[in-house]
Amino acid sequence: MKYSILLFLLLPLLTFSQQTINQTDSRGLKQGYWQKKYPSGTLMYEGYFTDGKPTGHWKRYHESGGVKAILQYSEKGDSVKALLFENSEEPVAEGSYVGEKKEGLWIYFSGKIKIAEERFSGGLKNGQCRKYYNSGELLEESEWKNNQLEGKYSAYFQSGKPYLQCMYSQNRRNGRCFSYFQSGNPEVESFYQNDLPEGTWKYFDDEGNLRYTLIYEKGLLKNPEVLLELDSDELDSLEKQRDRFAYPEKYLQNPEEYFNRNR
Repeated sequence: MKYSILLFLLLPLLTFSQQTINQTDSRGLKQGYWQKKYPSGTLMYEGYFTDGKPTGHWKRYHESGGVKAILQYSEKGDSVKALLFENSEEPVAEGSYVGEKKEGLWIYFSGKIKIAEERFSGGLKNGQCRKYYNSGELLEESEWKNNQLEGKYSAYFQSGKPYLQCMYSQNRRNGRCFSYFQSGNPEVESFYQNDLPEGTWKYFDDEGNLRYTLIYEKGLLKNPEVLLELDSDELDSLEKQRDRFAYPEKYLQNPEEYFNRNR
């Protein structure tokens, strides 16, 4: 009885080890189960081919031995659903490829937490994309066209209130841009033309009172005398606001750094 149970447990392994691997037909097309190994001897990938195209369930591995990707190919092999991994059991990304290019909705994770979602067409970001705080709240949402920012761009406090709102055209800020205090009151009302400050910039306090106004033309400050009237605290606040409006997107990979830097 003991040996029968042992044989039952080993049978799947014996069957797997005895199956023919890495075969081609008379036309030279790959057929059936295939696998490839790294020079170190660890498994690189395993899966099935039909008439030279990958089909069905596939696994790719890191050289260290952990799973790198779990793939599910369509019958024709031209599209594939993918789960991507780093060095953990939890996926870091989930989405689809068509012709080896990202297509449709892709979701990104940190552990079991969704941290971003992006939409693709032909391998390029298109449509609305979002990023999230590690605690789940919406951090950022933006609109894309052919891998460039195009349309509304917004960042949020964890409370859900807006922190920054801009308009983009061909990956450049164009039009009115606002930043807000955590109270929800506006902090700065600005305007951009081809990524350069332009026109009237208004600065407010947390009570909604206008503090001062700066005027720009093609990125150059036209009324610098206003700055001479500011005290040291106001100048320090202005420098932080300038940095915030420079390129806020570079900080949004780490929202805590972004908001701490610009308090």
